[in-house]
Formats: sequence, C-alpha cells, structure tokens
Amino acid sequence: MTESAYLVGLRLTGKKVVVVGGGTVAQRRLPLLIASGADVHVISRSATRSVEAMTGITLALREYRDGDLDGAWYAIAATDDPRVNEAVVAEAESRQIFCVRADIAVEGTAVTPASFSYAGLSVGVLAGGEHRRSAAIRSAIREALQTGVITPEGPVGSDAVKGGVALIGGGPGDPELITVRGRRLLAQADVVVADRLAPPELLAELPPHVEVIDAAKIPYGRAMAQDAINDVMIERARAGSFVVRLKGGTPSSSPAATRRCSRAPRPGSRSPWCRV
Repeated sequence: MTESAYLVGLRLTGKKVVVVGGGTVAQRRLPLLIASGADVHVISRSATRSVEAMTGITLALREYRDGDLDGAWYAIAATDDPRVNEAVVAEAESRQIFCVRADIAVEGTAVTPASFSYAGLSVGVLAGGEHRRSAAIRSAIREALQTGVITPEGPVGSDAVKGGVALIGGGPGDPELITVRGRRLLAQADVVVADRLAPPELLAELPPHVEVIDAAKIPYGRAMAQDAINDVMIERARAGSFVVRLKGGTPSSSPAATRRCSRAPRPGSRSPWCRV
C-alpha cells in the first residue's frame, strides 16, 4: 500500500466485519464498528474483560483459521502475533477484502484514521503512517471546534444564531487570552465591528463571508460617539445578522452602550445579547 491512502467513509450496517484479536487494540476499535451497525465477529484466543462484556459482537475464543473471512466486507488484524496478522491480510487480499493491519499499518490494504465525532460531523485524519502526528492533528481540530476557533458549516434549526449582538473583549493583547465563550461567539459572527485595539490575529481567523467593519472608518469613527457604532450594530442585527463588537481588553460597561444595544433583537430563538 502506498503512503497516500484514499480517505473514505464506509456504510457497514448489517455487513459482516471480522476482527482477529481481542486485546486492547481491538477493544479500542470495536465500539465504532458496533455503533456503525456492522455485524461484528471477533476471533481471538483470549479477550480482555471489556471485549468479553461487549454487546453487539459475536465472540469466538479460538485460534484464527483460514476461511474465517468468508463473507466479510472489512477486516482488522489486531493480534499480538505478526504471523497471524500476516495470514489475515493474505486471506483478505485473496478475497478482495479491505483489511487493516494494526501492528504494521503499511502492510494492510486499509488504514484506520485518527477520528472523532462532533455536532454531526465525522472527522478523520491520516498522516502517512505517522500515528502520533495524526492523533495530534485530530486533537487540535477537536479542540478548535470545541472552543469555537472553527465551527461546523451550515448550522440549522435552533442551533443557528440569528439577529443578536455580543460585546466581546479580546483580552490584554495576546489572542490566546480571549475567553472560550468569546472565541465561540466570534466564530459564529456574521458581522464584526472592531477597533484598532482588537487583536488582529482574531480577525485573521474569521471566515471569508464575515463582514468586518472598522469602527474608525464609520463616519466620525475614531473619535465618534458610541451611539454611532451602536446604530450600525443595531441595524445589522435587526436585519438578521449576528453582530460581534470586538474590543481590546474587556468589553464596555458603559450604561449608554448597554441602553442603546438593548434595542437590538433580544434572545428569543437563541439570539444572544450579551457582554463577554
């Protein structure tokens, strides 16, 4: 198998999958196979207690034998014996069944990506056999989703943020010091009104569709009354956009700003007006 694997999702519901081996490697792989609805058969001389306790599998505590892959769509060789794993891969090749070899990944015809699920997404990462690298990238993507650095495309229904205003402080200058909630709301913005003190690194992370308004370029902006900036935010929010006012430091606590921004749409259908 070449290093440039073809990443694909398999629909395994009702299809036979054979896992040879019942140790800790198989224990990690089995839950996702079970969740996929596959007809999972595990063949192993012995199995961990967790594997033995799993529902949704057919467990045979015996040696692997040639012919065990009959009728399978997918196979995993996950024993602690390289010769057995080699034999499983050989049978899979002869039957044209894709097979993962856990001990020597490049000897198999399939590779298991470092993966996770989030908000209806299934994310997988391959790094040419560099498992630690793929796991690190997988973890970084998951953290970015959880903290709002990136967001799932196309929010639907009640999860979509519509017509609201958030006042967010970008922190003392280092973009890493913005609050988790602030970063998440910023990632959901349709419009961002920023001043010269807002961390530019945070603006650089915004998707291309986000409208960024420089407060200094609004008429009378650099020394303008807060009311003029508020009017712009209210206008966009009433048009259905989620607006973020991004400032350096902590957000304004001015009573005037609060009064004027309170004219923006209030939370009715997950439409936030908040100070972060």
